Amino acid sequence: MKTFIALLPVLFLTQAFAAGSSSLPGPAPGAAEPVHRYLIERTFPAGALAGLDAATKQKVNANNASVGVRWVQSYANADKTKTFCVYEGPSEASVRKAATLNALPVDSVTEVPVDLDPGHPAHQAASAKKNHRYLIERTFAPGALDGLDAAGKAKVNATNAKYGVNWVTSYANADKTKTFCVYDGRSEAAVRKAASANGIPVDKVTDVPVTLLPN
Repeated sequence: MKTFIALLPVLFLTQAFAAGSSSLPGPAPGAAEPVHRYLIERTFPAGALAGLDAATKQKVNANNASVGVRWVQSYANADKTKTFCVYEGPSEASVRKAATLNALPVDSVTEVPVDLDPGHPAHQAASAKKNHRYLIERTFAPGALDGLDAAGKAKVNATNAKYGVNWVTSYANADKTKTFCVYDGRSEAAVRKAASANGIPVDKVTDVPVTLLPN
């Protein structure tokens, strides 16, 4: 039994990244489809991503391309059991087909066409000096972010700075009621204090020190 459990990550990877064996159809030849951006949350068994090398990424990318999907980047927790993957594709269905082709788990898929940035590139550049990176999920009331102009961003940034926190970027759904915000800061407690001081909701905070890229 112990031997079988130890082999689980290897078995998962072998299954997860087998190339091109599915019969799922790709896009029609020559068909031009609109590109949408999605944030995909995934949960992996411990060790499942340990074999994610260049060759494996190439197989993943090839399977993605067969259904018109492109992996942009992923944010992961320290042991790579939780990832937040930014993908582009013609539809949510195509993103899910790509996951099936690669035998990758999908917890949720959210379309995030909107970028919300802090408005201060120089402030962003200082983020490398911080100790931790966080992915913060937030839910807003409809219209709550409609007045987020340059002055509003400046106030948010000033308040964040008091707690040693830096807003890097945010991905949002079309009506800006759901956001996934990338922040740097000293601790989760500091991130939560900054949110409270700004009157901004926090659904969940995940420490995501690892960046996973498609190449």
